[in-house]
Amino acid sequence: MLASLLFLASHAIAPSPAVNTPSTDPPIRVWFNSDGSYGYTDRAKVYAKAAEDAYLIVLRADAAGRIRVLFPLDPGDDQRIAAGKKYELKGRGGREAFIADDTAGHGTVIAAISSSPFRVDRFARDGHWDTRALSGLEGRDDPEDVLRNLVQQMTPAGERFVYAVATYVVSERYVRGPFPYPDPYAGWWGYDPWWGYRSAAFGFGYRAWYRPWYW
Repeated sequence: MLASLLFLASHAIAPSPAVNTPSTDPPIRVWFNSDGSYGYTDRAKVYAKAAEDAYLIVLRADAAGRIRVLFPLDPGDDQRIAAGKKYELKGRGGREAFIADDTAGHGTVIAAISSSPFRVDRFARDGHWDTRALSGLEGRDDPEDVLRNLVQQMTPAGERFVYAVATYVVSERYVRGPFPYPDPYAGWWGYDPWWGYRSAAFGFGYRAWYRPWYW
């Protein structure tokens, strides 16, 4: 019996060596709560996650073209984020990132990462973000292009950035009034939007579209 066990042990199949499977996570992700679909004055949560340690900047353009910085909250705050950690981008007082005050339509958020800190001095004033320096989107057809150009201006010379884009939709709320007949169309309306996810190293890269529940 002992001889049989020794024979089997000597001919045991060695375990296969571990294989390093490359991560399928994109370099940077940005997404919303509520599938990015809001009613007027809803509070919106925004999340970001990077595959590697990096410096992060997140900009938002609402449906009217107003641009705000969601992260960092103030220009002098730390931009550094850790690999694989999910961050909720908080507003003042730890509140949600923003209030969906767009009257109706789509808003755009861009999250960009770089291996070096973004240079934001020209967009800051008295320790806060200078909304006048960030303006210029009104009347433009492509908010993503405008936001990407702003990120490019913040990127140090010789550096590249990687970015992701997410869009949200705000629906109008119709309130029932003193109509002589019942109004079957009063209430909420809207639709299930597609989210945009675009990631590209500046100058090259790829684009793909996903529905948010695939993540």
